[in-house]
Amino acid sequence: MIQGEFEVEVIRAHLRDVPDLSRFEAVLADDERARASGYKIKETRRMFTLARGLLRLELAKRLTKDPADIHFDVRPSGKPDIRATPGAPTDWRFSVSHTGPHATLAFCRGADVGIDIERTDRDVKPLEIAKRYFTEAELKELETYSAQMRPRAFLAGWTRKEAVVKARGSTMAESLQTLSVGLDPNEAHPIAKDLKTAPPRTPCGLTTFEFAAIQLIGAVAICAETTPVLRFEVLSGTRFD
Repeated sequence: MIQGEFEVEVIRAHLRDVPDLSRFEAVLADDERARASGYKIKETRRMFTLARGLLRLELAKRLTKDPADIHFDVRPSGKPDIRATPGAPTDWRFSVSHTGPHATLAFCRGADVGIDIERTDRDVKPLEIAKRYFTEAELKELETYSAQMRPRAFLAGWTRKEAVVKARGSTMAESLQTLSVGLDPNEAHPIAKDLKTAPPRTPCGLTTFEFAAIQLIGAVAICAETTPVLRFEVLSGTRFD
């Protein structure tokens, strides 16, 4: 099992703060440009360009490589990994999540990482969805919250489950009803526990975050027997704040 303290660098970006996407588009690979152009909705196209371009630029700094020289291998679950090349660090792991105009990227050395975000202003039906996708323990906990608090607790739980799934490189279909997480939106390090019926899996540690001013909630998971320490940066225009 991986032990020790792990710092996760989280970069948060908003489309409105980056009106000019040319520097992000410039570093995309040909297949990424083709994928971006295939999106019919402008915001979706812009978000893909920002997230993928920012990922390449940030990995280039960490790997001391040209963004164009970074290539990815994709696991059967769809999780991408940096393709190993001679002389380049191979222990950087990453994860990307976006919702609406928001994007977040997580980077960690030495442990697989997963990040997920959701907007707390979105319209959800917590109990209806939870009855289909949550564990019995999660559903019971969700029912203890008031109708006003329930959507936030649901989104907290959903992002935590997604973050663990992404860190492990598995799929939601494999994990939704066999992985149980704490739903308290105010808890910094909730549990992430596999049911006894689940196959053997790597233990994961969770750290949560919320930006109430922009109505964004999320979680970061790492495949290690510890909780990640988060360090945030915010992208604004052409510089970090």
